[in-house]
Amino acid sequence: MKRKAKNLDTGSTGAEDDVEETANNQKKKVKFEKPLNNNAAKYPKASFAKKNSKGKDCKVAKHNETKEKKDWLKLKKEKKELREKRKAKKVNDETVYDKIVQAKQISEKLRRSDCKLQDRLTLTRTLHEMLETHYSKVMFSHDMSRVVQCIVKHCEMDTRQAICHEMKPHIVQMLGSKYAKNCVRAVLKYGSREIKNIVISACYGNVVKLMSHAVSAPLVEFTYSTWCTDRDKMYFKQEFYGNLYKHVKVESVKSLSDVFNNAEYLRSATLSLVKANLVRILNKSLVNSSLVHAVTWEFLDACSVEDRSELIVMLQDFIVTLSETKFGARVAAQCIWHGNSKSRKSILKALKENVKTVSTSEYGYVTVLALLDSVDDTVLVKKIILSELQQDLVDIALNEYGKHVILYLVARRDSHYFSPSIVDYLRQGDNNVISKKPVDIREKELLEAVREPLLDAVIADTATWLSTGAIAMVTLAILKVGSGEKLKSAFESVARIVSGVDSKIKENENECNLVEHPGLHIMLKKLIQNDKELLKRQESTFGEILVSHLTAEVLQKWIGFNRACFLLIFLVENESENIVHTLLSKLKPFEENLKSETSSGASILLKKLKANENA
Repeated sequence: MKRKAKNLDTGSTGAEDDVEETANNQKKKVKFEKPLNNNAAKYPKASFAKKNSKGKDCKVAKHNETKEKKDWLKLKKEKKELREKRKAKKVNDETVYDKIVQAKQISEKLRRSDCKLQDRLTLTRTLHEMLETHYSKVMFSHDMSRVVQCIVKHCEMDTRQAICHEMKPHIVQMLGSKYAKNCVRAVLKYGSREIKNIVISACYGNVVKLMSHAVSAPLVEFTYSTWCTDRDKMYFKQEFYGNLYKHVKVESVKSLSDVFNNAEYLRSATLSLVKANLVRILNKSLVNSSLVHAVTWEFLDACSVEDRSELIVMLQDFIVTLSETKFGARVAAQCIWHGNSKSRKSILKALKENVKTVSTSEYGYVTVLALLDSVDDTVLVKKIILSELQQDLVDIALNEYGKHVILYLVARRDSHYFSPSIVDYLRQGDNNVISKKPVDIREKELLEAVREPLLDAVIADTATWLSTGAIAMVTLAILKVGSGEKLKSAFESVARIVSGVDSKIKENENECNLVEHPGLHIMLKKLIQNDKELLKRQESTFGEILVSHLTAEVLQKWIGFNRACFLLIFLVENESENIVHTLLSKLKPFEENLKSETSSGASILLKKLKANENA
């Protein structure tokens, strides 16, 4: 490459100029009037950003940039204001919203346990004046429903009356509200009879609707069972019979059968309406209601076999719930008597792990008796019913109602233990078409399954089985059906307790000697009298074992008790000659003691003793 002339004039100077020119060319920037890449505008440059856990973009700050610090107090304040605006918007009235805020502040003072009575009255008046004419707007919210309940609880009667009158047009709507229903409950709880009548009458025309609603059903049932009069209950039931009775109440119609007694042509239509109403409620599993139980029982008593079978299928899984009320237990018995084998199996499975609860309830024990009476599958009964009974024998036997279940197993329909009304009621299921097994065979199979476990229980805890007159009669029934070595061991345990010198029994805060207790005396008397039957079977008798435990010390103490003397008389009258001879020889040394006693039992025993000597 040839150099230019100007660069050759001087050597060093030219070289320096070349270096400066090259440096200037490097610093010079080239500018374009239009972008070279026409697609740059269409496709913006991708931003490199991270995403947080919620999927939102989070820009990556450069090291040389500084972040601005957020004012968290300001942010919280803004959020609170926004929340308050939203609440005010729900009420649709800023004035009402302001009153709500003030009411909640006042109610906090009212709730305090140290708030004086006069202060409470003043606060409730203030709150009522503040919320008057606005109750219908505020009662449906959680916080304000609690405020209204507080007012109703502590206010004066005239204030409570005013609140109730304002609530009246909205009661049906309130009963279906999760929070407002509690205001209705409070009014019913603390209100006068007049206020209760206002609430109850507000339900007329909507009973079926309310009973088929999951929120309102429990409160309507509570109202029906607690505060409704017999007349109100009759009117509530009438609404299930048809739409006519929603608007017109008839005092002559007290049950379902009264609707078509004088007009048979109404039977089919009425039963169809009742069935539709019941199915509507049962489909929602709202069975825990004495009102529904009463209507169901009336329906099952009047309906066709097909309708009854259809309803039994729907009810079979609710047998425990049904057994809690009087009419529910009757419905349960109908399901057992007229249900097919599959339904009975389902009923038994529904009772699993609830046998003790049902057996010890006021009405439920009849359900268990109906099962023991009707179910042919005794193997399944043993597996579910009897196995659970054996786990809690003592608790069930001590219970006022549970003892009937044990007695039914060992003394079925015995008039000594069961009232005629119970026996007559259970006889209604004797002619059902489902049960095929003979009654005596079913009874024998169940008795064989429980006889030995019951005797074992008596042997293991004899003191408890003789602790009251009621359980002593259960013990008597068990001992009467016993046999063999188990029975002999049970007699030994009973005789050991009875012959104890210091054996006492305490009942209703009264303590007395065991042989002087009226209930125990009757039990021991009947047990000794039963020895005649045991002698015929050549079994060991209770009298034989008891006499062997009667030492001189025991006899000396017994002679001082009238009832104990009569027990000795029963032994003389009912035992074998050998046992009688042994007893009288033990009594002979106490002849003078008997003469000094003034009780009728001692004088009769003395005559027996002298008659034996003369013989």
